[in-house]
Amino acid sequence: MRDSSDKRLIEDVIPIDVISRTSASEKVGGRVGHPASLHLWWARRPLAASRAAVYAALAPAEGRTRTLEQESDFFDALCTWGGKDHAIRTARSEVLAASPDGPPKVVDLFSGGGAIPLEALRLGCQVTANELNPVAHLIERMLLEFPQSYPGLADDVRKWGQTWLDSAWSDLAPFYPPVDGGTGQQAFHADDETEQRLPLAYLWTRTVRCPNPATPEHDAHLVRQTWLGRKKNRLVALKPVVDRKSLSLRYEVVQAATEADLGFDPAEGSRGGEVACRICGATVTGQYVKAEARAGRMGTAPLAALAAKPNRRGRDYLAVGDYELPDDAQCQKALEKLKDELKVDPLNEPLPGTMRITGGTCMVYGFSQYSDLFTPRQLLALSTLAAGIRTVYDKACAEDMDPGRAAAMATAFAMALNRVADRLSNLCRLDTKNEGGTNTFARQALPMVWDFYEANPFAGASGDVRKYLKETADLIERQSTLPNAATCVRGSAASLPLPDDSQDAVITDPPYYDNISYADLSDFFYVWLKRSVGFLYPTHLGGELTPKKKEAVVAAYRHAGNKEEARRHYEDLMERAFTEAHRVLKPGAPLVCVYAHKTTSGWSSLVESLRNAGFTITEAWPLDTEMPERAVGRGTASLASSIFLVARKRRPDAGVGSEADVMAELDQIIAERRTRLEKLGITGADLVIATVGAGLRALTRYERVEQDNGELLPAETFLEMVQSRVLDEIVEGLAGTDPVTRYYLAAQFSYGYAAVPFDEANNLARMAGANLDGSGGLTAGPNPLVSKVKSTVVLRDFEERGDDPRLGEPNTEASGTLPLYEIESSVAPPLIDVAHAVLWRAEHRPAEIPSYLLSVNVDVDAVRQVIQTLAGRALRSSSSESRSREASAAERLLASWRTITGERGLV
Repeated sequence: MRDSSDKRLIEDVIPIDVISRTSASEKVGGRVGHPASLHLWWARRPLAASRAAVYAALAPAEGRTRTLEQESDFFDALCTWGGKDHAIRTARSEVLAASPDGPPKVVDLFSGGGAIPLEALRLGCQVTANELNPVAHLIERMLLEFPQSYPGLADDVRKWGQTWLDSAWSDLAPFYPPVDGGTGQQAFHADDETEQRLPLAYLWTRTVRCPNPATPEHDAHLVRQTWLGRKKNRLVALKPVVDRKSLSLRYEVVQAATEADLGFDPAEGSRGGEVACRICGATVTGQYVKAEARAGRMGTAPLAALAAKPNRRGRDYLAVGDYELPDDAQCQKALEKLKDELKVDPLNEPLPGTMRITGGTCMVYGFSQYSDLFTPRQLLALSTLAAGIRTVYDKACAEDMDPGRAAAMATAFAMALNRVADRLSNLCRLDTKNEGGTNTFARQALPMVWDFYEANPFAGASGDVRKYLKETADLIERQSTLPNAATCVRGSAASLPLPDDSQDAVITDPPYYDNISYADLSDFFYVWLKRSVGFLYPTHLGGELTPKKKEAVVAAYRHAGNKEEARRHYEDLMERAFTEAHRVLKPGAPLVCVYAHKTTSGWSSLVESLRNAGFTITEAWPLDTEMPERAVGRGTASLASSIFLVARKRRPDAGVGSEADVMAELDQIIAERRTRLEKLGITGADLVIATVGAGLRALTRYERVEQDNGELLPAETFLEMVQSRVLDEIVEGLAGTDPVTRYYLAAQFSYGYAAVPFDEANNLARMAGANLDGSGGLTAGPNPLVSKVKSTVVLRDFEERGDDPRLGEPNTEASGTLPLYEIESSVAPPLIDVAHAVLWRAEHRPAEIPSYLLSVNVDVDAVRQVIQTLAGRALRSSSSESRSREASAAERLLASWRTITGERGLV
């Protein structure tokens, strides 16, 4: 179907270390004009990785004149965010020169936040961005279509945006009174230091009725902690002050240079919803809190307010009584007026009853509809801004603005509104380090919070609508310089409006098996889009919530709890989508999947979908696109967070392969791949992933592969074979060693001593033939090889295990009823246990090594080979130049091995 001259750069060699580094650094601040400044979208691929994928998929491998070092420098310049444009222009010219029929046509089946189609546009391609979710679809149009189609749109957004905000503030000013008195109208417009100060935010805590039957009825505050600010020599917190006579509680603002000077512990508060009532001391359990909340008896109590200092340098904290509290009845009255006059309906759409949550859920506390996520004042502010978008649109059209242009402008306002909504729910927390507020989706979840931060969207701090409007206009201005607009299509990836054999590449970031349902999460923004620009997009925003039926995700709760049915649903949608990709791709054109799921089930589903759709997987490149400091990654293994999986249309005459032929080819691929990648400096988990991915070529090059018994060889079974053989190649001569040692060496190679998700480690243990958990598992016993902490596991090295005098002794429990004289001769301990015991003695009691080795039932040469592997270059971390203490100790021991053992007849 193609010859070697058509080989693309991504199928030859790419500098994954450079791409990983630039992708991670892109996520660190200062991103003016970045798509992230337009709207939140989950799991948006870094632009660096997306740009590298597009360029490498379209640039030919043949005829390149840059050396490997020059190629790395070029990718560095090309992928660095905010870098010079020269590299982009060079890449664009190379891409266009390689496409004799005009700009290459690229389609993204699952375009999500728009990173991949954006970078394809930047490199001069003709782009189709397909997306089912209406929220993501409008983000894409705002990013990839409107700025390029309406020159000068940024200026319209700035001009009419001021009209939009002025009108909204005139209605909302009474609900955000300044702390210095007055109406607040001047505070919104004045720039001098004598202006009235608006509160930047209000702090609240949730309450329930105290369950103590021995006292009159009173509220128990569920306040989690009372820190306000924690900066050097300036600690600020709220001190609870109890009036037991009136059974009431208030808070005083206390400031000190040290924690001891505060005189109380601000960290003392609720844990997991359980708290001791500060008024009477009664225990308020988490179960009681949930029951009260579901009964509609959870309330709120004010804690404090934040205001900028008069010189705007720093924060003042105001105790309750020093600022006006909102009148909920007045807020409700204003909301009713909006509903009657502007048809802004209440936010009564239901929250999902069940969703795959990371970080807790507020639904178990009786939150049942989206209005529950907002205070009355927050609802009023957001609804006023939403209604104002229709008003400004009508005014612009009345002044002869083209309706399409006016719609694009209104959509820009809706993007800014949604960013405000993300910062203006009652699920936002106070960030005591930065003295600002977090956003609702600090995690991919809707977690309950006990103390929440209510931002003032007109005060110039967290959640300020003017900030988001400016960033939106700046982004539009930046995007308007792209060569052309994309075609944004909203629909299923299984039905593309494209001709057969028309696309030069499919580059996509498919849904990740049983990951989070982004449709459920995006409903938070969908309900506000309906109220702001629903009149412009009745087809996309006409439903109650986003469509879920065709979302590709394994969500058992959508299939009556049947995970097998949910899995079939996902795999069917993925296969249909890749079949459609096969239809629209030109002969010989590549498909690139940017994939991030690393479990065997996720991998095998993707592989089967691609194979059944008629593709052969040719390459796999691992990337670590996340910041080391990411919230979910602190203290965890630095695993590849994305994989470039490359595929081509399978030859029509591929036929049926035998398991024997496939396994023979697999061995050749593994050996070649490992040698090649190590020369490029790729080691550790990256080498495993890349080699496993390349090994899939042997399976997917055939239409089907039959086992010796004639049955189909499943992708999941083949993956386990590939992974097992890759491990054999990595540990080389130790491939036949005991399963426990085999697992330790493979895990140390892949993850080092970082915390690893249990499921990931368990997959590796199964490949090695070891039992990770449970009775007799590696996490069990008084001196386990692996420590288990919550949902992660960590390897324990020789310093943690080696001083155990019994380590390396025969396992009498595993020997059953064997006589004692046979136990020592038949049940050998894991070699890694002996190696750890020897290493510890080498560091602390070297004279004991000979007698210890004589006492254990092992081959001394095999022990030395394990220690050589621990000291070897292959087990050094690819992410750090420093060596582990175990590798260093192993190297020291080997240097004196003959001295220690040779003189005593052990060698």
